[in-house]
Amino acid sequence: KQPNQCVSFSLALGAATFLSRVALLWAGALKLRMPVDYSKWDKLEDSSDEELEKQRPAQPKKAVGGHEQPKGEGRSKTDEIQDPEAHKRILELLAEQKRGPPPIRYHPEKSLHKELFDPQNWQRWVHPALLSAIAAWRKCKEAGDGSDFSSVDLNSFEGCRVEAPGIVSFPAFSDEFCQTLLEEVRNYRASGLPSRAPNSMNNYGLVLNEVGLRPVFSKLLREVFLPIGAKLFGDDQDRMQELHGEELGTENWGGSSLDDHHTFVVQYRPSDDKHLDMHIDECDVTFNFGITSHDNFEGNDLTFCGMFDADNHRKHHHTYRHVKGRCVVHSGKRRHGAMDIEKGERASLIMWTKSQTFRRTEVYRQRNRKGLKHGDADRVCLSYTHDPDYKTLTPKKLQYHMKPKQDGEADVSAMSTSAAPTEKKWVRICADSELPEGGAKMINLERENEQVAVFRHRGELFAIDNRCAHMGASLCEGEIEDVGTNSLGSMDSK
Repeated sequence: KQPNQCVSFSLALGAATFLSRVALLWAGALKLRMPVDYSKWDKLEDSSDEELEKQRPAQPKKAVGGHEQPKGEGRSKTDEIQDPEAHKRILELLAEQKRGPPPIRYHPEKSLHKELFDPQNWQRWVHPALLSAIAAWRKCKEAGDGSDFSSVDLNSFEGCRVEAPGIVSFPAFSDEFCQTLLEEVRNYRASGLPSRAPNSMNNYGLVLNEVGLRPVFSKLLREVFLPIGAKLFGDDQDRMQELHGEELGTENWGGSSLDDHHTFVVQYRPSDDKHLDMHIDECDVTFNFGITSHDNFEGNDLTFCGMFDADNHRKHHHTYRHVKGRCVVHSGKRRHGAMDIEKGERASLIMWTKSQTFRRTEVYRQRNRKGLKHGDADRVCLSYTHDPDYKTLTPKKLQYHMKPKQDGEADVSAMSTSAAPTEKKWVRICADSELPEGGAKMINLERENEQVAVFRHRGELFAIDNRCAHMGASLCEGEIEDVGTNSLGSMDSK
């Protein structure tokens, strides 16, 4: 999952090539959100989710032309503004844009369940079987030896099991916690306070670290999930090889020293985010908790494929159905996605965890230099966001959907065919009078397996790929906006 970006497409139709100069926003049911730079979370020198207030730069002493002259040899366009108040506001806007949005003030005055925000209540929320499994280790930790994980015995952990090599699930939270957390998320959304997208691929949910819950989940990471991470994805001396006689198939991903997290809730509904495209996470170890009852939804199974650097990166590995209160844990670098939800609503609590110590090692650097491998693919493991051959390999009727793997379904790589030779020709779309200013038409090119959107904007014609790369929505249903080029980033919207 990478930071949100605005992507423009260009497409050649016959001898005519239209270059897009417009950004198209799918209106749908989406709400406008501030862009979030999640890439900073991957930097070792800054692991905080909260936006920290930065010191305002020292004001220069020398005044020029009735306003303060910024430091530096050159002068920007903003320096030429003669109105001191206007110039001051421009500098404030530029500084605000660089600094990012301010932190959200929510905890705990406006919360529905104040007890949820108290880190000392963590044991109240954890499943008894999990507390029992880590009890001996916690005694060692209290005695000052929390780095020795030998006392953590997952074989005696009732309900802990290997779902597939590299993927383990276990009972984690009580029903009370799941219900309390869901009610708090709904209360926050109803409050009208600002919210950001949980990550660059989900639009609906809430970043819990930003509403006062970071201390709670930091406590849970240190007291509960660190020993689990050590036994499953830790150093060679800590990591188990088998669980209940089954091979774990896990590797060292810094589980012995997990020390930071990005924690959020994601929500799926048929009318909103109905699935999650295949991807890998921006973390070392992912803890994914079901917090809604399976009676509340149909579909939306979590589907796992291969590791990012393996030859089977795009081959189906396992399908998991979420259970309320249960956690499924895996390496963040394993490709996975959520299938279409058919009915109801499902929510998950996600903890992206990482180890700053592990990320400084040569092992980590070498592993991440390998890069993604594509290779053969199963249809359910294809990504319309990340795979350049997605349209070639995916049957048109299934494009931009996430349907479960069917019994006996063949490898899509074996069914793929070479691209049809390009034939340059004019394609009729409509009469000139049928495309008014601000209007759009979509043409379906069956043979090329493409949809092209044609727009008239300020008297000119533009053609781009009709499908949004985020959720496959039709861009013809969106609005046209000109992205401003001045220093304030203003927009002139039609």
